[in-house]
Amino acid sequence: MKFVIPGDRIGLVEEYVAGNGVYEQSGEILAAVAGRVVVREKTVSVEPVKKLPCIERDDVILGRVVDLRNSMALVELVRKKGFERSLMHTGVAALHVSNVQKDYLKDIGDAIGYMDIVKARVIDAKNLKLSTKEVEMGVLKAICSSCRHELVRDGKVLKCPNCGNVERRKISPDYGKGRW
Repeated sequence: MKFVIPGDRIGLVEEYVAGNGVYEQSGEILAAVAGRVVVREKTVSVEPVKKLPCIERDDVILGRVVDLRNSMALVELVRKKGFERSLMHTGVAALHVSNVQKDYLKDIGDAIGYMDIVKARVIDAKNLKLSTKEVEMGVLKAICSSCRHELVRDGKVLKCPNCGNVERRKISPDYGKGRW
C-alpha cells in the first residue's frame, strides 16, 4: 500500500470513485489526510495514520457561533474534547434557545453572541444539536458587539476594556482561561 500526505495525487476521477480521506479537484483525486491508499472495487480511500474524531452523542465540542436567530444559534464545529485533530467533517450544529440554560430564556441573543467561541455538549449527533445547559458549558471567548474588542469577565457579566460596553452571556467557568 502506498503512503500519501494531504494534497498528494492518487488518481483521476475516470479511474476511481472518491471514498473517505480523499477529495476531487479538477478531475483529480487527492489525499485529504496522511495515510495508506486503499482501493476496493474502484473506490479509492485513504486510511489515516491517526484516527479522525467523529461526533457522537454526549461529546463535548468547541465551536464558533456563525449565525444567530431569535431562537437558534448556528455553531460551526471545530474540535472534539480529547482530540488534538480537527473534526472529520466541519459541520454546522444548532443550539436552540431551550438548550442554552436551565432558566427560561426568551431571546438567544441574551446568552450567546455572534462569533462567540462556545463549549457545548452534543445531544443529537445525527441532526447536530447542541446544549450548553450544564454549568461547565457555555461561552469561552466573546467579542464586544460595539467595538469588536475581546470581552473580559467581570463577575456574572462580560465587560469591554476598550469601550466599557457590558454584555451578558451564558459564561463557562473556563471563560478566558485558554482551556476547555
